[in-house]
Amino acid sequence: MRLKGIAMSLLSVCVFTPATSFAESQTVNTPEKEQVQTGICVLTGRIIDSETGEGIPMATINVPGTLIGTACDAGGRFRIELIEGKSYNLLVRSTGYMEQTIKFNANGAQKEMDIQMNAGIFDLNEVVVTGTRTEKTISNTPVLTRLIPAAQLQRNDFENIMDALEFTIPGLQFNSDPRGDNIRIQGLENKYVLILVDGERLSNTPGGPIDFERLSTSNIKQIEIIKGAASALYGSSAIGMIVNIITKTPERLAEGWVKARYSRFNELLLDGSFGTAYKDFTSQTLFNRNSTDGYDLTPETPEAFTKQPSSNMTFEEKLGWTHKQTKINASGTFYLNDVKNPPLSTKNTHYKSLNKTFRASLEQELGEYNQLKLVYYGDFYTRKTVYEKLDSISKNASSNVQTLRLTDIYTPLNNLQMVFGGEFNWNKDYNDMQYGTEIKTRKVHDINGFVQADWQVLPLLNVIGGFRYTHHSAFGDAYTPKVNLMFNPGNWKFRGGYSKGFKAPDATELYSDFMMGSVSHNIGNPDLKAEKSNYFSFSAEYTHSNLNISAEIYQNSIKNKIQSAYVNITDENGITSTELRYSNVDDARIRGAEVTVDYYPIRQIYLHGSYAYTDAKDMNTELQLKGNTRHAISCNASYRFNVCKKEASVSVAGHWCSKKINDKEEVTKDEQTGEIIQTITTDPQPAYSLWKLTAQYTPWKLNHMALVTTAGVQNMFNYKDPAHYTTYDPGIRVFGSILFKF
Repeated sequence: MRLKGIAMSLLSVCVFTPATSFAESQTVNTPEKEQVQTGICVLTGRIIDSETGEGIPMATINVPGTLIGTACDAGGRFRIELIEGKSYNLLVRSTGYMEQTIKFNANGAQKEMDIQMNAGIFDLNEVVVTGTRTEKTISNTPVLTRLIPAAQLQRNDFENIMDALEFTIPGLQFNSDPRGDNIRIQGLENKYVLILVDGERLSNTPGGPIDFERLSTSNIKQIEIIKGAASALYGSSAIGMIVNIITKTPERLAEGWVKARYSRFNELLLDGSFGTAYKDFTSQTLFNRNSTDGYDLTPETPEAFTKQPSSNMTFEEKLGWTHKQTKINASGTFYLNDVKNPPLSTKNTHYKSLNKTFRASLEQELGEYNQLKLVYYGDFYTRKTVYEKLDSISKNASSNVQTLRLTDIYTPLNNLQMVFGGEFNWNKDYNDMQYGTEIKTRKVHDINGFVQADWQVLPLLNVIGGFRYTHHSAFGDAYTPKVNLMFNPGNWKFRGGYSKGFKAPDATELYSDFMMGSVSHNIGNPDLKAEKSNYFSFSAEYTHSNLNISAEIYQNSIKNKIQSAYVNITDENGITSTELRYSNVDDARIRGAEVTVDYYPIRQIYLHGSYAYTDAKDMNTELQLKGNTRHAISCNASYRFNVCKKEASVSVAGHWCSKKINDKEEVTKDEQTGEIIQTITTDPQPAYSLWKLTAQYTPWKLNHMALVTTAGVQNMFNYKDPAHYTTYDPGIRVFGSILFKF
């Protein structure tokens, strides 16, 4: 068997030819002129709409688990090369159509076949990768995945990634402070939410949060969201939620866009891209610039704004090359951000940030069963202080993340696929003041090995099991298993799973040693243990005709939760001072339920609603986690119609959150009786809702070219909360944009 496998691998390397590019599919030769390579079966044909008979442009046809695949041209024509004499399961997909698998025997040097596709209302055939690190349609993955498609992002013309997530994921909130934009979900903060771009984690800013300004919505293919622990696949920090932003890749000889968007506070967005796909080569160049005058919710203190004036620019270049069994991708991104002071500020300094991101990957098929992928990823974030009067700049902090990963997707059987991998992560944090006067740079690393098996046990039962071993330089070893299964009888899908998560302490928690003004002395704890979680979930999903409804219940238990607390210290001279210390004291238990409904009363009208209930409890104090909202609702409605035979749409999006819990426990001792007195104080932030109206019109469209105009109102009911800062939204804003696509 071993010799047979080696022989087949050599045969594959010698004679196998994968999918041709789109440019080649435009020049398909006639059978009389086709020069067919010995041992190759050339399959040509069209993918067409079953009702209209028209070709479906950019429909895809591929062989799962391999690099064999191609996209149709503008007329739905395709050309694909297969090994003669073999049998294939061809997977045919197109947005808005029902996926289908076709059994094809590659007998003969040349075959021709037309494929009909039936239109579908729900895009349940969208391919997702976050839950398994392999390509699976959203309807066939055992890991419940929420999806924000590009069409929804475009129809609502969301300002940024934060806007898109907050209006889509119930219970998720963004709040800003001097450190940056902070996420809250299920009572958990930034450090429990893992943000990925194309499967790779973003570095944090030196203050802790992710800088979301560096991410443009224009080049997003889709956003995939998974709640709960996923450390078996993604390692540390994957405890509360994963957000994976999937970007687009060019598919035509020339494509791109130019966009301008303007709103209140002189917010101006300029965005553009040019991409090409020619034969085996793809290239995409992107540019994005965003600027604002900032805004202030407290005009009584005009020297400091709620959101400072700022401007940022992003340049990105993506390159790709695919030939036979080999695929190479590389990209580089440069991001510049300048956060200035308001006009009446008395400060003499402000911040500039520079971010550089590099990625390179190599995919190689080995024989029939193995697909290797080697990835290097580096994300380097630097923050500098600008001394305005001195006209000088100095680095004050940086955060660097580097990853090297090798995976092998092994598909020995049609119903079994395995993933093996090894990964090395290296983090380097520099801070001019945060780690004390002697050591300003802190480094940690981890080494990982992981495995996953995806087994279609029965036609209706899919089981996925995985395991990761991690050795972390700061806290030692961790073991994180997971198992997920899906049972799908008829229109129903039942999913259940267990996964273990862990989060390593960050450099601030381990090594802090600095004075926070006159408030406290912040001291890290190098003896901290890693936080660990156990996540259980069960969900049911029902799809019928124009209705899709899903319900999920879950429990996430976090052990050794790291807490910061102020401690009063009295020295030998009787002088009392305050220290901020970190310790493993809290156990958190988060239970919840979520219901999501998608409904098309008619094909032109789309209605979406989600409700989330969260009970996030500190098991030591029996209090709700600070910042938790028990109830949250998000909804979206859109209507597509024609005006003068041109496409138009109107969309309304909104989200509501119940009061944000802010309970505090104070324990005192009665000096006379010695009795311990427990006092609970509550200072909740009020419930609120934000709503957005968007109207879109396409006055001109020709083939792949289109001119799209958008106008809308952000925060329709002008909700502001300068008293409690439930939200940092500045109030009603009218916006408009114009987009030219080609």
